[in-house]
Amino acid sequence: MTSFKRAFTQATARYGRFGHAAHLFVAWTLLRDRPALAALAEFRAGLRALADSLGLQDKYSETQTVAWFFAVLDHLDRTGNSAEDWEAFEARNPDLFTPAYLHAFYLPGVLNSPAARLHFLPPEPAPGSAGTS
Repeated sequence: MTSFKRAFTQATARYGRFGHAAHLFVAWTLLRDRPALAALAEFRAGLRALADSLGLQDKYSETQTVAWFFAVLDHLDRTGNSAEDWEAFEARNPDLFTPAYLHAFYLPGVLNSPAARLHFLPPEPAPGSAGTS
């Protein structure tokens, strides 16, 4: 069984469905199991294969997949505590569990655009938000 399939199975059992929190759980699990780029490759491939198997190819977004993955990675790196369990990570990072989290990094309409579904679009915060000039 692949690491993705194992993490997917655990996430689905934990949350009852494969929603937003379950996606984050899979990213977190893969990141704890392997180097970041290898984890990202497995996360992307696993989500694409899952969408294909369910006939939901139009649901897959390369931009959202990569952006959420790196958001989990960023929040993992802040702890310095590789022994932190999922419950502690979840409690410490409630912002990640709000789907609107990425809106701070992307202009309206970008995340669900056809281009974002096909390839990764880098963040471009809205004018006036933190990180812009």
